[in-house]
Amino acid sequence: MQVTEVTSATTSPTVLSQITHEQLQQEFNFLRVEHITKTMLNQGLITPDKYRLIMIDNMVTFPTFISQIL
Repeated sequence: MQVTEVTSATTSPTVLSQITHEQLQQEFNFLRVEHITKTMLNQGLITPDKYRLIMIDNMVTFPTFISQIL
């Protein structure tokens, strides 16, 4: 087994390092709603089609970095 030691690393600023408190709150809200919606789907309270429609609405309601990549 070969082990390589990394002694220093430089990273460039990214979009994530420039996120505001409001954007972070939107991310949290989106993830919370996604979890609730997925729980409803798993418990049979909504159909897969309804789940997709709700998630599309959530992406519009909570415009976030995460929802843009989904």
